[in-house]
Amino acid sequence: GCRRLGRRSLAPSGGQPRSVDLVCQLMPSALAEPATGRPTQRRGDVTRRALLDAALVEFAASGFDAASTRAIAARAGVRQGQLTYHFPSKDLLWQATVEHLFERFDDLLAAGATSMTEPDDPAGRFARSIRALVHAVARLPELHRIMVHEATTPTERLELIVDRHVRARFEMLADQWLAVRDAGDADLEADPIVVYYSVVGAASLIYVNTPEAHLLLGREDVVDDALIEAHADLLVSMLLGPAAARADTSGTTTPDRSPAGRN
Repeated sequence: GCRRLGRRSLAPSGGQPRSVDLVCQLMPSALAEPATGRPTQRRGDVTRRALLDAALVEFAASGFDAASTRAIAARAGVRQGQLTYHFPSKDLLWQATVEHLFERFDDLLAAGATSMTEPDDPAGRFARSIRALVHAVARLPELHRIMVHEATTPTERLELIVDRHVRARFEMLADQWLAVRDAGDADLEADPIVVYYSVVGAASLIYVNTPEAHLLLGREDVVDDALIEAHADLLVSMLLGPAAARADTSGTTTPDRSPAGRN
């Protein structure tokens, strides 16, 4: 059977939601959810997962064109024939890897969000999203490494990523930012697309470029929980002000940022 390829419907602005199940109807069998039950099937699932994890590293490091399926098979510890059995083409392997990548990303986002107090105001919800994003990308730098490879050239692969995964996330963050502005909780009148790319870039670069940070600081232990939390604080402060970041971390309501509230 074919599995659902996401946890949200993709809804273009002003249109009716398009369920990602529509894409699933056209999805090759190599991307389908593997069956479970018999020992042989379970071994196949383990092999498939090892191949996807290995492909994620290789595609993130080298991009689609330069990544080698032989290197992926070797990294996964399997024979080339086992790779082609599970994924008959490099394109199918890449598509399955992207689905695997965003599933992991969604799991990390959900874990980050559930660890924080549920806010009841627009600024608090926006800050919570920023914090969850920073914690997720810190633990999954391959996401933005793959996006760096794919997002600079218009290709069918980029269209797939945008339509299945990126558009819904952009629209969610844009709606949250517009709610913050409408509530008077931000001094900035930035357009949502500017906020989106500013947040995504600022949230990810230190984790994408960790080897560079190692060289700059002369040590390997650059990224730790304290740095991730300080990083999230900084992004919230930049967009909503220092007081908002302090209130967000304490679990209280974001303070009034209207002119009267700042006096």
